[in-house]
Amino acid sequence: MASTAAARRRRGTIFGVPIVVALFFFGMMMPTSVGLSVGSLRLSMYRVVLLVMFVPMLFMLFSGKRGKPHIFDALALGHSFLALLALINWGGLVQGLESGGIYIVEFAGSYLLGRLYIRSYEDFRALAQAFVMIVVGMLLFTIPEALTSIHILHDGIASVTGGAPAPRIDQRMGLERTFGPFDHPILYGVFSAAAFSMAYFVLAEKRLTNMSGMAKVIGVATGTFLSASGGPYVVLIMQMFVAVWERVLGKIKGHWRILMAFFALIYLCIDLFSNRTPFHVFVTYFTFSTVSAYNRILLFEYGTAEVARHPILGIGLGDWVRPVWMSDSMDNFWLLIAMRYGLPAWAMLVGLMLGLVFAVGRRKNLPETWRRARHAWAFTLFGITVAAATVHLWNALFVLFLFLIGSGAWLYDVKPERPRPSVLSKGIARIPPLHRAVPRLRPALGRLF
Repeated sequence: MASTAAARRRRGTIFGVPIVVALFFFGMMMPTSVGLSVGSLRLSMYRVVLLVMFVPMLFMLFSGKRGKPHIFDALALGHSFLALLALINWGGLVQGLESGGIYIVEFAGSYLLGRLYIRSYEDFRALAQAFVMIVVGMLLFTIPEALTSIHILHDGIASVTGGAPAPRIDQRMGLERTFGPFDHPILYGVFSAAAFSMAYFVLAEKRLTNMSGMAKVIGVATGTFLSASGGPYVVLIMQMFVAVWERVLGKIKGHWRILMAFFALIYLCIDLFSNRTPFHVFVTYFTFSTVSAYNRILLFEYGTAEVARHPILGIGLGDWVRPVWMSDSMDNFWLLIAMRYGLPAWAMLVGLMLGLVFAVGRRKNLPETWRRARHAWAFTLFGITVAAATVHLWNALFVLFLFLIGSGAWLYDVKPERPRPSVLSKGIARIPPLHRAVPRLRPALGRLF
């Protein structure tokens, strides 16, 4: 039954990926100049896809046709509702509904898209294949971009749509920071880095001798490098670290508990033996410049003070208290969520992600392919989660993150199909065991002899 449903879904696909997911990814790769303006709302291409599909996906969710609703669906919808309340509290009913409505479409819509349209290992592998090939294919444009300082994709698309060209950003390591088709090198870098674990665990199947798969892994790493941005590098490094840990210690029971204990020990040592907090040390060594690190430290201090003043519903899209010379740009996704929408909404988002990863991680006796998919999904989220403490996930990054969370929900509620016995094995199964067959033959043999 499940295989029949999966086969039926694959008919409406592009390269194995559902058409709506393909359109969503295509929309994510478009600059903000590509889209519609409806009043004060900017409807980028991925927003249009989510807006059109939002109500059908809600019906699909509550019908139970693609998995019964569960606690993690409730957390996603609950976070969206609390964010709506926070924005109404900030801007009044009309403005709050407008801003909160589009936030719900982006947050819950992206999660539901992954939750409802990626429902099997075959779906997840097709997603991994398409995602990785997009990242590798963009190298045809971003390698020349890094060498020539000509933003081929971004400025090429902008020239057609009438959008602004890519802003001037200083080079790093002698290379132009590549935009790809995105609005900022960080967006391009995190988008590329997010494909690393899918390339290594799903396409290369963890085999270093898989030349085709490892070439894609190298391609993903190259795309991340060309962004020359600290945030994407953190996403990539964190995935590499846990991949090596799993490869070296994967057969040791409790190796993930050992890793958590290792992280806790590092945190404790830094806290005890450094004159700076662990957060200060992390930000200092995972950013390219001391100025950037110092700014992020100030953002954390003033941002947490704002959360303490508005812990329940946050400040919405309002301004926050800071020195007059500081920018209002908040390069910390987790802090911004708490500051805008309050700690309850923040806790629901954290609970959605960590709870789903924990629940999926507890499943036993999964097929090897499913275990590799689980590693790819969880390690990707781990890398983005750590990096989000130093960058803001906005526009394409935000919806990609929520989509990726939802794309692993099948690992929580779908049961592996048992292989059907062949005709030969069925026939053999009907033959009675030897210790039962011999006593039955004895009377017949006695009559003959």
